[in-house]
Amino acid sequence: MSWENIGKNIRLRRIAKRMTQEQLAKKAAVSATMISYIETGLKPLPLQTGYQIAKTLGCTVDDLIEKDYQIAGEK
Repeated sequence: MSWENIGKNIRLRRIAKRMTQEQLAKKAAVSATMISYIETGLKPLPLQTGYQIAKTLGCTVDDLIEKDYQIAGEK
């Protein structure tokens, strides 16, 4: 699993919840810049941050690192 795939999963889950990076960042108590870095694979996902993001998105950390997350109906 690469950081880019984790970031993509976070981005897709965030979009599915109709949240901006800023909204996710505020609710997960991290900076919007950090969310951007994680989503683009520029920074690894720290465990505590992953927990906060997962909690905010209504999923588990395991869900964030699964290989092929897709929004329903997306190919």
